[in-house]
Amino acid sequence: MRTLLTIIGTAAVLSGLLVGPATTAGPAGATTTASTVSLATSASLMERDVVTLINRARIRKGCPALRVIAALQTASGRHDNLMARARKLSHQLPGEPTLRRRTEAAGYLRAKMLGEVLSVGPSTPSGAVKRWLGSTVHRAILLDCRFRAIGAGFATSSDGNRWWTIDLGRR
Repeated sequence: MRTLLTIIGTAAVLSGLLVGPATTAGPAGATTTASTVSLATSASLMERDVVTLINRARIRKGCPALRVIAALQTASGRHDNLMARARKLSHQLPGEPTLRRRTEAAGYLRAKMLGEVLSVGPSTPSGAVKRWLGSTVHRAILLDCRFRAIGAGFATSSDGNRWWTIDLGRR
């Protein structure tokens, strides 16, 4: 299967919505099992590692390291889970808000710049980052020194595909 990569360029954000903090808890009444905790831990390790690798590449280029921002983490994780459920790589799935609205809803307000890179397929953080850095357009977004904040999403769909979302921002 050919892995699809898409990007979204830098977008200006003019205003934000004030919303409460986002939560990663499951639906009301849901129980947490050992396998759920294991999957969540695995995903958070993948997200942490992909951010570390992106920051290493940025530092090599002379850019500052990106700070992980909880709201961008929430926005990227939500989008990633939607893509995994739909099994469709897209910056905006049918009925889903735009990147600006998604990040605002997660609490990342007053952004001057937003960017997003996506991937499906790579099984490791190094595989995802290597693919992005091998693409002129993705590399330009990830290594844009104007960005200061990052959120990373990782999900596995029921068919075993790995889904990656990186949301970048600057206020």
